[in-house]
Amino acid sequence: MAFHIDENHYNEALKLFIREKGVPVKIILAHADISRSRFYGYLNGSGDLAMSRLLSILEVIHVSLDEFMLYARSLKAVNTNMQSQPEALIVDEAMVENALQIYKQTKDVAAIGTAITQIKAHDSEEVAGKFFKKILPTARNILCRRHYFSLMDANLLLDIMDNLRYEDLQTILPFVRKTMMQQQACQQAGFKMEVVRQQALLTVIYRYTLRAFHEKANDDTKRDFDLVDSLEPAISDWYTNVIRKLMTVIKTLIVVGNEYEARVAYNNILAAVYAIQPQSAWNNYEKLMHNNFNDFKTYAMS
Repeated sequence: MAFHIDENHYNEALKLFIREKGVPVKIILAHADISRSRFYGYLNGSGDLAMSRLLSILEVIHVSLDEFMLYARSLKAVNTNMQSQPEALIVDEAMVENALQIYKQTKDVAAIGTAITQIKAHDSEEVAGKFFKKILPTARNILCRRHYFSLMDANLLLDIMDNLRYEDLQTILPFVRKTMMQQQACQQAGFKMEVVRQQALLTVIYRYTLRAFHEKANDDTKRDFDLVDSLEPAISDWYTNVIRKLMTVIKTLIVVGNEYEARVAYNNILAAVYAIQPQSAWNNYEKLMHNNFNDFKTYAMS
């Protein structure tokens, strides 16, 4: 039996697990007795892979066949659902129940994420609050049990982060940090960095840092300053650099206690956003920065 590129997203599932586990490619190639060109060809969407070789790869990266198949099928379900859904979904009790049932049957996180996005866009805050309250426990349980974070997981966390208890975030963040370090290890092993996922994970850490100071849990922040400082220049992009500079603003404002320098640095970042980024992106950065320095300071230090 061979796994073809157009069936159940097998190659995408395998690519994710290899990235997450961080096993050097040369070890995988030797254990599975497969050439580098065939291996990368399959991961990049060309050709197929014999079952025997797939099992050898899964063995060396310590992933069970059941776990692999479950994730591969969930990727197919996500793609099918996204293609079949109408452009605008009706937000009602049935939509929420359907999302919960899809997750229960397939472990399809996209169904939960899509439902939450639709709920948050609802015109009525009262109605949205009722539906959000119904789906939040499932989303919370998903994230509190995650040992690695896909882009989908990171975006789900960003959507509900403000509604989680700080204790929940303390449970989740070690695995967010671990995922970021695994990404860097994979980059060192020759894989292309998933910049969009890295940005989402960095945003989680940035928002968690602000939340930690807001909760007067200052001791929880040192490792995150060190982690962001340790990121290799190869993965840096404009957004990543903004997050890194904002982390410096937080440290200057709260750890060092120099409000003047923090304000200057903050205003320089905001000015750069307006000068360099397209107007369509301004709102996202303003939300990230709590609109202005005074609001930013009030949130972190209140």
